[in-house]
Amino acid sequence: MSFVIRIYTPAYVLIGQSESSNAFLGWLNNPNKQTLDLFEVEGLSLDPNATLVNFSQPVVTLPKGQVESIDLVSPEAQASVQLTSRAELAVLYTDRFIIQANMHPSGDMPVSNIFNVVGGDFVPVSNARLYPLVPTRKLPTDHTQVLVVNKHSINFYHTRT
Repeated sequence: MSFVIRIYTPAYVLIGQSESSNAFLGWLNNPNKQTLDLFEVEGLSLDPNATLVNFSQPVVTLPKGQVESIDLVSPEAQASVQLTSRAELAVLYTDRFIIQANMHPSGDMPVSNIFNVVGGDFVPVSNARLYPLVPTRKLPTDHTQVLVVNKHSINFYHTRT
C-alpha cells in the first residue's frame, strides 16, 4: 500500500506517492538505503524567482541527504509513525524554515535529549507550522499534522516558552 507524502528539499517541494509503507518506513532510518523513489510526482520550486516553477514526473529518485522534511499527508502515512502521548511545543531552525511543532519525548526525558536518544536521521513532530526565513514561493500548505524532519537539516532547536 502506498500513501501520499510531501517532501521538502532545499530548493523544491515534491508531492507524490511513496512506495509501500514497509519500504518507506524501512528507508526512513536505514543507513544502507540512500535514495527514495516517489511516484506520480508534482514538484514546485521554492525560489519565487526560479524560471522552472513546477513540473510533473512519473518517478523521481531522491537522495536521502537532500530530504529536509517529509509531510505525511495521508492519514495512512500519519498512522505509520509512532508518537508518544507527551507533546512539548518546540521551535526548530533550518536554513529555509522555522518549524514550530510538538516534539514527542518519552517519559520524563527533556526535549534537548531527543536527538541523543532517537536513532536514525529523522525525528517525527506533530502539529507543525512552517515559517519561511528566505523569500519562498507560496507553499501548498504551511501546516501539517505529522512532519518527519531530517536531524541533519536542523541548525538548532529549543522548547517554546
